[in-house]
Amino acid sequence: MSQSYQLQQFDQDVKKVLAENTDFRSIIDGIKPYLGQLLTNKQLLPQEYRQPKGDKYAQYLLYKPEDESYSVIAFVWGPGQISPVHDHLIWGLVGIYEGAIVEKRYRQEDRGEGQEPRYELREVGEVTAKAGDISFVYPPNYDIHSVANPFEQTAIAIHVYGADVGERVRHIHDINTGEQRDVITKHDNATPIYKSFDGAEFDNA
Repeated sequence: MSQSYQLQQFDQDVKKVLAENTDFRSIIDGIKPYLGQLLTNKQLLPQEYRQPKGDKYAQYLLYKPEDESYSVIAFVWGPGQISPVHDHLIWGLVGIYEGAIVEKRYRQEDRGEGQEPRYELREVGEVTAKAGDISFVYPPNYDIHSVANPFEQTAIAIHVYGADVGERVRHIHDINTGEQRDVITKHDNATPIYKSFDGAEFDNA
């Protein structure tokens, strides 16, 4: 058995954080060091899930507990792939497992009733995140971003969210008009990669 930090231990640690905290920022701060440890587990993501798709990024559900109090999802970005500007409507952390991504942050501003367009998106930051780096999202002011891989190497990010975002309605935002539309970003795998315990490790599905 590998001595690296396992997903089973991560599950226990996350559940403890959730039991002791309710506000989004405290949850993020509590989980962040555990996600940092999980990113060092080089056996976490099986090889068959490390290849990008040809037309868009791949999204694989690694694990979620029965109560769906959180989820762990792998996103695999091929060179040149980019996401639309989107929100999450829940707390989340993004840890870079391999490669690097460029993240742009936005803030939605209400221009007032009668204004056209009513809402405006303002870019508030850009960062290049590399392996081991961890960022976060939570509403309302730290929730809208876009992600891109402008590099030649495939990028893999491990996301942890306070729900299964593959089943939740969220929004894609138009940076030109400020308008938003509903979207559900479904996972590319029908069942979680890890779905049960065998006493020490998760069973690979």
